[in-house]
Amino acid sequence: MTTITTKLIRDGNSVAVRLPKTVLAMSGLRDNIQMEVREGQITLRSVTNSRSGWKEQMIKIVSSDPKSLQSDIELNDWDTTSNDGLN
Repeated sequence: MTTITTKLIRDGNSVAVRLPKTVLAMSGLRDNIQMEVREGQITLRSVTNSRSGWKEQMIKIVSSDPKSLQSDIELNDWDTTSNDGLN
């Protein structure tokens, strides 16, 4: 684990923390992050897609046992459904 001391920087009505390029690379953080706030502590984490791989798993299940699906279930809107809640 690497520890670095830095300053909070005023940015308009907000306060920012500059992350050195090497620290960002070491963390693996990308575009979207999740922020957890506790007394005296802020933790940043990568956002994980909880539905990642669902489409592939459903295709695998259906192709291995087509009878496992009832005739009234359709996957035509799968792309829309699999992206629910990602905005």
